[in-house]
Amino acid sequence: MRSPMQHETLRPQPDQSSDSDELLESDDMEFPAPNIEKSSERGIEDAGDSTFYPSISDVLTVRYLLQWKVVADGIPPEIADMIIEAAEYWVSTEVRIDHKIVVRQDADRELLRTVPLCRERTPDGSLSKLLPHRLAHPCRKIIFNLYSHDQGWGGEPGYRGTYRGSHTWFDAEVVPLEGEHEEVRKAGTKPGEPNFMANGNKLQSNLTATKETKHYTTTWHHLDAIEPGTPEAEEIEQDQGRGQATLDGRRVREMRPGDSISVWGRARFGGWANHVQGLSVRVFWAV
Repeated sequence: MRSPMQHETLRPQPDQSSDSDELLESDDMEFPAPNIEKSSERGIEDAGDSTFYPSISDVLTVRYLLQWKVVADGIPPEIADMIIEAAEYWVSTEVRIDHKIVVRQDADRELLRTVPLCRERTPDGSLSKLLPHRLAHPCRKIIFNLYSHDQGWGGEPGYRGTYRGSHTWFDAEVVPLEGEHEEVRKAGTKPGEPNFMANGNKLQSNLTATKETKHYTTTWHHLDAIEPGTPEAEEIEQDQGRGQATLDGRRVREMRPGDSISVWGRARFGGWANHVQGLSVRVFWAV
């Protein structure tokens, strides 16, 4: 891997379109706690998209109705579960941040961490008991909503408005329950470290040298099956800015109750900045 000095040509140069009132933030600045929205206790409707997210009670009620109220003699529970799966009628919890964060060169930070899968936070901040779920790996889908942009200038000629040559991006990783209270792992800001440059494991890159905030919606699904290195994976990475290694559904299928999702914001090289306007992660599991 080349050293930062070998990337000098990738370093953005200011122009007349750069922000004069750009928000400056130190690495030690404290940010407000993320908002945690629960849909496991009661069904909720998202104000932004009018989507109804069922509660545990909703799912159990629908399963009962399917099993005992559709056919006189009832249907096998396996059939009821197949219908619920096909309809993606799953319980979910969401964590979000609605305030602005600017991640500058090598100041990578963890932006958000979800509530452990199949658990909730109690009013005193502790974890609830394990909530109802199906199977050892109940996670079904994870939806990431990112609102972000880079510094709006610089980069190599011809890359503006594409995902090529982007040095601001997001990573997402699964954190086991036993590691929840450990210190956040050190950012990979040195050559040779795993997260020094965006790679196939990235969640999402920002468009290069694009000042306007873009809403990225990235969905990980347990049925995803696109292998990295295939033409389809390469096309998605080029056209959507997603990492090829996140397209096969493995992370979702392997999540266990108690695991969390951690989202990092990253920026590399002088002048590059990841402007995060908002972020949410909704995790779905089968009951």
